[in-house]
Amino acid sequence: MSLEFWKRLPIRRQLMLAVNGLLLLVVVLFLIVGHGLRIRDATQEKRIALVEEAKTIYESVDAIANRDHEPIQRLIDDICARMNTTESPGHHIAVEWQGSSMQAKSHGRASHDMFRAMREAGKEDNHQASGSHSLVVAKFEGPRGTIYVSEAEESVLRNARQELFRQIVAVLLAGTLAGLMVNLVLRRVVTKPLRRLVSTLGRIGDGDLDAEAEERSCEELNYLSEQVNEMTQKLAAADRDRRLHMKKARDIQQNLRPTNGKVKGIQTAELFEPADDVGGDYYDVIPLGEQRCLLCLADVSGHGVPAAMAATVIKALVLEAIEVTHSPAEILNRINRRYAEIILDGHFATMVVVLVDRQQMTLTCANAGHEHPFIQEPGKAVRRLEASDLLLGVDENMSFAEETIPVASGTRIVLVSDGVTEMFDPDESQFGTHRVSQVMDSSSASDARQLVGDFSEALAKFRRSRPPFDDTTLLAAELTSV
Repeated sequence: MSLEFWKRLPIRRQLMLAVNGLLLLVVVLFLIVGHGLRIRDATQEKRIALVEEAKTIYESVDAIANRDHEPIQRLIDDICARMNTTESPGHHIAVEWQGSSMQAKSHGRASHDMFRAMREAGKEDNHQASGSHSLVVAKFEGPRGTIYVSEAEESVLRNARQELFRQIVAVLLAGTLAGLMVNLVLRRVVTKPLRRLVSTLGRIGDGDLDAEAEERSCEELNYLSEQVNEMTQKLAAADRDRRLHMKKARDIQQNLRPTNGKVKGIQTAELFEPADDVGGDYYDVIPLGEQRCLLCLADVSGHGVPAAMAATVIKALVLEAIEVTHSPAEILNRINRRYAEIILDGHFATMVVVLVDRQQMTLTCANAGHEHPFIQEPGKAVRRLEASDLLLGVDENMSFAEETIPVASGTRIVLVSDGVTEMFDPDESQFGTHRVSQVMDSSSASDARQLVGDFSEALAKFRRSRPPFDDTTLLAAELTSV
């Protein structure tokens, strides 16, 4: 298992693998060491028993011994015959007595090779014979002779292994039970609390700052829960401050919206839906006398507070410019020079300015890279003012051009941000400029407010449940009868 793979494992799995691995190692070491000790102890116990038997036989032989060795032979034959071959397989007795050698003949094991093997084993430190006769041998040596008693080593080892097997089963059962207990404790004390803590952190990450960690299963998790709760409280306080500041920013932006000052013969309405708490789109309707007004719509790159601040700067620059000129091109020239000085590099903006002159029945338009205005005269198809120049902030020496067209009473003008034309539905289709034209063609609205209402309904139907990714801004105007 590589270190990187180990690091990717959940802590609960690391703990379980570590604890279970340690338990397995202890069991394996116990079995390895226990096997050797059990064989040694079983052999030693059998040798002691055989020594005691040899001593007892010596005393019996010494009591009955005379010039005739027949009683000794009958004794050792009788002893061997009475031994249980199941409990003491390979049991054999040999006697060296006053120069004579005898072996038990009860089980047919007597032979010169057997006697020699038993005698040689008696000389070894471990009293064991190997080769064709694997024996555990004990001897008792007295003044008149020596008694040898042996038993097959295999029977001793078999008994030892059987006992060891019983111990192995017991140890494995105990180890399994211990492992289950440890795993259960780890699951209750570590795994489940950690899962709940991670779930709590997930809720906090999703914005639920009322979530509270309540894990108290151990000192470490208790400390961790306290730290998480302290962090959550600080985040909640910071979020409250942020919301308060955003509310103030929203209120300020609301105050920057047009007051819809009435202009004779020109009716206006707007749709403004920022993607964030505050938007980066700026729009305005500025009356310039009794029958003239300026329509402005700008879209600053980005969203949120930075974009809203840039939009506020554009609002101030517009108000400054109209103190000097009402020409849309010259207004953009002045705004562009100041905007390039104030705003950071890369924070560009698009903007369109339309001067509506009800008295002269003309529209004058200058465009800094913005969506082209949509124009529809009564009974005619929708058309667009195609003139356009570079974005604001790209080249401070840019000289913008303007286009003037005649219009008739009842003409509709619609300015949109790219949040309208680039709006996506759940199927990844864009609203597009063609749908803007379709809404204008199909709308039976009698005034600008109804037209904006038709757009609002069409956009909501198109977007369905998908939230907007950009500010949605639409400004509509209609030349009405004086």
